[in-house]
Amino acid sequence: MGKSREAILARLRENQEQYLPGDLLSSGLGISRAAVWKQIRELRKDGYRINAVPNRGYRLEKEPDFLEAKKLEDSSIYYYHSVDSTNRVARRLADDGAPNYSTVVAEEQLEGRGRLGRSWFSPAASGIWLSIILRPQMLIPSQAAPVTLVTAAILANLINNHYNLPLKVKWPNDLLLKDKKVGGILTELKGELDKIEYLIVGIGLNINQQQQDFPKGLRKVATSLHIESGEYFNRTDIIVAIRDNLVRAFNIFFNEGFPPFYMTWKKYNVTLGQKVTLSWKGGLLQGKAILLTREGALQIQDNRGEIYTVNYGELI
Repeated sequence: MGKSREAILARLRENQEQYLPGDLLSSGLGISRAAVWKQIRELRKDGYRINAVPNRGYRLEKEPDFLEAKKLEDSSIYYYHSVDSTNRVARRLADDGAPNYSTVVAEEQLEGRGRLGRSWFSPAASGIWLSIILRPQMLIPSQAAPVTLVTAAILANLINNHYNLPLKVKWPNDLLLKDKKVGGILTELKGELDKIEYLIVGIGLNINQQQQDFPKGLRKVATSLHIESGEYFNRTDIIVAIRDNLVRAFNIFFNEGFPPFYMTWKKYNVTLGQKVTLSWKGGLLQGKAILLTREGALQIQDNRGEIYTVNYGELI
């Protein structure tokens, strides 16, 4: 952190019960008001919640809740302050031989990614950006697709039972709270036709963001655990719980497949029984989602009564 930013932060901390005028900050530090505003924006990017009111100035409302690096590292979790994306870091670690269940977390992602190359808004000190490396010995690539559904089922079960929030899952990878997106899963694979070298399961989960923290274009469709509950959550504890629950689940999945998680996924899903539009290699498929198979494929019945079984695609 630069000297000007540190000085501004110190002044804001000293005057946390009141607004500090911008001209007072600039004159006291010997910098322009534009320079003050630039540093305020950088502090916000780092997770500092600073309110700005015209003709009144700035007030520090909340400092960032940084992850407990030592607790994560003691749990054998790789911790980074800032990364391009945790999936990319995990891929590099996997290519260098990182073992099964190696886990990467970061305070922020500069190039967070969702499915189909979309960006994922991943600001500092507010959400959970996590990727886990899997090295299944007995699976082949055609059997790997349900790992996303297993992850979704475990996350929904954890958030519902331990944090009393009605998180739901939408096939194949969306996590919803009150019909708004609160998280997503991005699974990537490296291997050959008959062998998986490794899988990377990436998770983005909005935890402590307030509504104004999201870009305007996302505010109507995105939410966080804090927005829906009014509470702030210890992200470090949630990360450790997620990793531990997923490790147990993946051990079962590698040996028994998707069936042990079938009923859990069905319990929390918002897809079955609904009219859906699927975007896939065949174009757009419209119909009703009638069934999830024991292998994790979705069955859609179109308006002519024909049934399609799909393992991939996106519901739009």
